[in-house]
Amino acid sequence: MSTDVARLANTGFRVQRYHAALTVGNVLTTKSRRLDPVAVHMRQSELDSACALHCLAMALVILDVAKRSALLSMAHRKYGVAADLYAVLGDSWNEGAYAQDVVDALEAMELPITVRSADGFDCGVDAFAVESLRKGQLTLLAYESFKDGRYRHFVLGVGSGGHMVGQKFTVDSLLVLDPSADALPFSCCNGMLKIDRPIDFKRRRKSVEWRYESAGHSEPVKLMSAISVVSNSRVLGGEKAAS
Repeated sequence: MSTDVARLANTGFRVQRYHAALTVGNVLTTKSRRLDPVAVHMRQSELDSACALHCLAMALVILDVAKRSALLSMAHRKYGVAADLYAVLGDSWNEGAYAQDVVDALEAMELPITVRSADGFDCGVDAFAVESLRKGQLTLLAYESFKDGRYRHFVLGVGSGGHMVGQKFTVDSLLVLDPSADALPFSCCNGMLKIDRPIDFKRRRKSVEWRYESAGHSEPVKLMSAISVVSNSRVLGGEKAAS
């Protein structure tokens, strides 16, 4: 897990922790079995509803399970992980997918990753998401607009932020890659889910009101589901498996 730290006056440190395979620079990249770093972010178009598919594709690139170049042309591939991914989730391109669709797709593909998930409002999804990201696990997050529930969207959680006082780390934000927004230079994320005050997630199952913020966008949301994906290999493409 990589960590960015900023000192806060009389309150310890402001900390951001993000996935160990990510390298922050002018372009966010990840390590791979090839020599050159690989760009991570994949941009969703304004015409499709394939946010879940984009998030999963980014996760597979970060885990070094599939090649970015193959995933970018998945609809035309005949063999390999990219072709399999499109075969099981391609139908969601225009209509979108739910968490169970993503879990079922991953199980059908039999990839070398461990998949865990939580689903449903007031069912501990927030605690699951926070704990998974605290451990450095990539986590697909599905949220809906808090006010009317009309807008639903998937983002890829890549880390968490909060306050570090002594050995205690209190999470107040989740760092995400949003396929519907442009990538940001010199950042591990292009969106954040934030809360205004500390919450003991381990003791709370009722859904939390988060504020989702990205460039030019801010709204209250609640998490619908979370899916963590972890490589089964101790070392894969330079990544250390999350504990």
